[in-house]
Amino acid sequence: MELSGGLLVLVCVAAALVALWHANLAAREAANRAAMEACAQLRLQFLDGTVAFARARPVRSARGWITLRRTYVFDYTSDSIARRRGFVVLTGPRVDSVGFESEASPTPGAGRNEARDQPPAARRLPDSGSSRAHWGGGPGRQGSSD
Repeated sequence: MELSGGLLVLVCVAAALVALWHANLAAREAANRAAMEACAQLRLQFLDGTVAFARARPVRSARGWITLRRTYVFDYTSDSIARRRGFVVLTGPRVDSVGFESEASPTPGAGRNEARDQPPAARRLPDSGSSRAHWGGGPGRQGSSD
């Protein structure tokens, strides 16, 4: 059986889409684990039980390959009353950072959307021997590594 050129291209595109879908699922699972572990380390309650995709953009990895930098957000609480926003940034399959909104933000009475427009500040997590960096620039603001 011979494959025509169009059918071969279609099969290759379908295989690439399946691979991308699988990589996205693996990244989301890694972000979920990182958010749960970070909340547990700081004795915070991880709300909703999952992370939500926020953005993805192509970047160069440390080895020079083009890969995706994905940002996921999640909600947590420290007092069972105020809902706060955190984020997880992954480059490829590797978790780069986990950040938390500061206690001072959002201000009481501020609208929910106003609080989301402000970049969160981070709390430094205790060093657990992992390779993750924990920073406070907010999602997508990683400084000189971009």
